[in-house]
Amino acid sequence: MAFVIHTLIVIWFHQVGHRHLRFPDRPWYRHKSEPSFADMLTTLRRLSWQDKIRTLHLKSSIAKKVLAQIVDFLSLAG
Repeated sequence: MAFVIHTLIVIWFHQVGHRHLRFPDRPWYRHKSEPSFADMLTTLRRLSWQDKIRTLHLKSSIAKKVLAQIVDFLSLAG
């Protein structure tokens, strides 16, 4: 089952997720060019959270900024 989920995530990333990839800011690894599976999973989590939050229709720019930071944090949580 884990292999199937892994494969689905890799296929999703190849078709859609690669356009939304953001490597974390790591001073020791500035020239990273290929995503790891963890990067793929982080991208999937971030897009999923953004999609859920998009339905809230927030008007305040402060609330949007705070929620964007929370989404970034949650997407890194494994």
